[in-house]
Parts: sequence; structure tokens; C-alpha cells
Amino acid sequence: MGLGRRLVTKMSVTLQATVAVAILSLGFLSGAVCQDVKALTNEDVIGLVKVGIGTEVIKAKISTTPSQFNTSAEGLAQLKAAGVPDEIVVAMLGAGSGTGSTPRGRRVLDALSVEYRRLQNAVVTVWSETGHGTGFIVDPRGLILTNQHVVGPSDYIAVQFDADHKIPARLVEADPGKDVAVLWASVAAFPEALTATISTAKPPVEEGERVFTIGSPLSQRKILTTGTASKVEEHAIISDININPGNSGGPLFNSAGEVVGLTTFSEQAGHGPGISGIVRIEEAFPLLERARSRTGEGQPPEAVLLPVEPSTAFPLDAIKTATGAAKPPELSAYVFGIHDYDIGIITPPLMFRQSESQREALESHKKRSKDSKAEAFNPTESLHNWAAYAGAYQAVVTIRATPKLRETFLSSLGRGLAAAGGAAYVGPATMRFKSDFLKMELYCGSKLVTPIQPGRIAHVIDVRNQFVKATDATYEGVYSYPSEAFAPTCGQVTLKVFPVKASEAPIVKVVEPKTVAQVWADFEPCRPKQ
Repeated sequence: MGLGRRLVTKMSVTLQATVAVAILSLGFLSGAVCQDVKALTNEDVIGLVKVGIGTEVIKAKISTTPSQFNTSAEGLAQLKAAGVPDEIVVAMLGAGSGTGSTPRGRRVLDALSVEYRRLQNAVVTVWSETGHGTGFIVDPRGLILTNQHVVGPSDYIAVQFDADHKIPARLVEADPGKDVAVLWASVAAFPEALTATISTAKPPVEEGERVFTIGSPLSQRKILTTGTASKVEEHAIISDININPGNSGGPLFNSAGEVVGLTTFSEQAGHGPGISGIVRIEEAFPLLERARSRTGEGQPPEAVLLPVEPSTAFPLDAIKTATGAAKPPELSAYVFGIHDYDIGIITPPLMFRQSESQREALESHKKRSKDSKAEAFNPTESLHNWAAYAGAYQAVVTIRATPKLRETFLSSLGRGLAAAGGAAYVGPATMRFKSDFLKMELYCGSKLVTPIQPGRIAHVIDVRNQFVKATDATYEGVYSYPSEAFAPTCGQVTLKVFPVKASEAPIVKVVEPKTVAQVWADFEPCRPKQ
């Protein structure tokens, strides 16, 4: 089976470390026994700066050595006067010490921990309409490698450096067979960005060598995962490293901190951890050279900061309180139909209520209506994977637009004629989706609201019994927005849904005031108290 067919998912990162950096940053070898080390002081840092030691080396030293810094106003002024860069001062503040603070004592970070802290800035989260994965910077001009299946046919591509910096990216080159893609983004938007060091060794990694990756599995960001290279094949590397959804496209590093591959797929048998497959980095070289040639003297997409998810999740206690209310809001406050689409506006309290409080009721409903032609639309049903992808109970509003399932004209006509002729059995109803989804737009008053994450996910149905024959597929939209899109100051909230067919005009719906008010009320626990 070709490598492209075995795809699943994985992560990314970068490395540029020398033996001198590792030794200085650690103060002792990886795995050494804990020992007392002289606490680092302001004077030590100033001395290192004056003799020309690099910023990254000094930061690594600070992160791995007990410290007793003076970070009072007077101490900071002294550091500034001595020419200590702000990056180093920030690292000193992050060491958690002040005048008279207690040294870190016996805590020890090994070389891998130091490299992880440094290389996170070479790894990005890649967002597309179908979800997210990982990528890593391979060129100072902003070229980023990832898996092709992470971006797929998406018109929306963005890369995120940290919790606050998310910018547009452009697909430059792609090879579906090798599952490799090259993106282009303006890394100038994130001054701390690093370029990963790519291995030129043959082979780039040895069997049995320790390897690691940094990626964005599930709803997490910049997670370190380690393992061992079990087998080095001509085009791939097999490892026991764990690859989760969201890790796809990340860098695999060898023990020297050099990129040797792209984490791509996993295979699992039974209940064990399985094995992971990594595309060897050499497979990306031709694509990368074409991308460098194509970009030439051009410019990457403008580094406009895009909306990001809130840094904190919706307060769980508030969700439980809302769920236990004497009279919770009716589902109809969140659900409505427009033309060929069912629309569901989903908030964290609604998601929790539907998945927990009404689980038994929904199961009973399914049993009672299993022979009906169409189930009642439930906006949170089948979004379990989406919740994991987007981050469970994030403080965002999710709008779901699902094309309606209806009996075809010929099916209805034939069954009607058969019934009129006195037939005892008129056959199953043939059902099809009435439309397909391209995109949506949300307006707060007259202002277009930029989504935090636009999503277009496949919706497949295959039901065949004596009552219904429904075998069809479509796309549905799942977009997330900030709660401010439903603020009372908007005056009016308007939703536009665009079908795939260019000949079909967008469907416009002014959201009912009761729905706007309910969504806004659901987010009351997230708003600062006056």
C-alpha cells in the first residue's frame, strides 16, 4: 500500500544547537546526578553579555541553573545600563526569583528539555477548513513544511506561532503522493521565530536512536513527544513515537536536534500504542526547491493578526449551574432553518446540556424514531470529534450549517402514484441533501465578523431500510466566532450561507432577537464583573 494511503497525523519543530550551547546551558551532562550549583546573579549575567556570549546561550543557562536575581526596579535599571538585552531580562524574570529569592536547588533539566524550550519557536500550528495539524519553518523567508492532507483543498490556511500570533499562509507547492506541502507565511510577524536545522547526514537517523517531535495534538499546542527510531527505510522512518490527530506535518528530530522527517501516519493493532510512520525529510527536498524558485522575489501573505481562541476555557462550574437551572432555555432558541439548511448556534452551556443532561432523552428519542424519514436536527450531535479538535468548552460561539435531507421529487412522485393505485407497499423514500455548503458570513450590525476558525467538514449518510434509502454526501459548515458577535451593541445579527453552486445566491437570515439574547446571556460568566 502506498505511503499516501496510510496517512493519519502528526507534529512539528526545529533545532540549531551546538555542543557548546548544550554544555553551557546545562552546566553538566544530560542525566547527571543532581548537585549543588552556584546561584546565578545579575553580575554573572552582565559578565556573560560583556564577553559576547549569545542571547540564546545565556537564556539556556538561566533556564537550567539555580538563580538569585535582583529583579527590583533598581536591579532592572542596572541591567539596562549594562546593555543586557530585553530577551535575557525577560528570562531572568521568568526564573521566578527576586531579591533574596531561593535558588531552584535540585531541579535539573536535561538537554532535551532545553532544546524543547528553544525549538518551540520553529514549530507552528497549521489551521485549515478541515481541522489543524503542525508545520515547521525551514527557510528564513517563511517557507513552512507540513503534510499535504493537513491543508487539503482548503481555501483557508493560517499558521499560529503562539496563543496570540496567528496569521494567513499560502500554499506554494504540494505533493499528495508523498503527503508533503510547502506553505508561505510572514515570519516577521513573530520575531522569536526560528528556522529548523535539516539533517544532511546519510542516513539522517540511526535505528535505535532517540528521536522527538513537537506538535499540536488534539486541542493542545506545542507538545513534546519522544520515542525511538525503530527502522529506517528508503522513504520513511518507523518509530514508536505517539502520533495523535493534530500532530501531522510536524518535524521529527534526531538526537542532534536536526529535522529528519515529517510525522505523518500511525498504525495500531488491538489496544497497544502501535507504530508511527514518518516521511523522510529527503522526500521534501525537490518540493522545497520548487517552492524557493516560485516565491523568488515575491512577498508572502500580509502578516495580519487573525482572531485566536480565548486563552481560558468556559468556566465549568458556570456550565453546570446553567445546566441545573430550574427552567433551562429551549433548544428552539438555538436552532432554526433557512431555505435548504438547518442552522444550530452552539454555546458551551448548550453543548454540555446536550451531551450530559439530555443524553438519555436523546437515546430514547432515537429508539422511538428509528423508522422515521428524518431525525429532528440536533446541532451538537456528531460534533464529538469537533469538540476535541476545537478544544472542549472553549468560550466561543460555534455556528453549524447542515444541508437538509429531503425526499427527491421522483421518489415522492412514484410513491404517491403507487399509493393512489392502492399498492399495499410503496417502497422506501429516496432521500438526498438539498444543497451543499461553501462558506458563511456573520455580521454584527453592518460589520463582517472574522471567524476564529472556519470549518467545512464532510457529512456522509448511508441508511437503507424498508422505509428510507438515503446514500449521499455533502459538506456542512462549522465556524467558531467570539461571543462579542452577539453583543447587544450589534443591534442586528445577520447570517449569510453560501451554497457551492455559483449560480445560487447566498441565503440571508436576520437572527431572531431571542436567539441573540440567549447566546449573549450564555456567556455572562465569561465577562468581567463590573
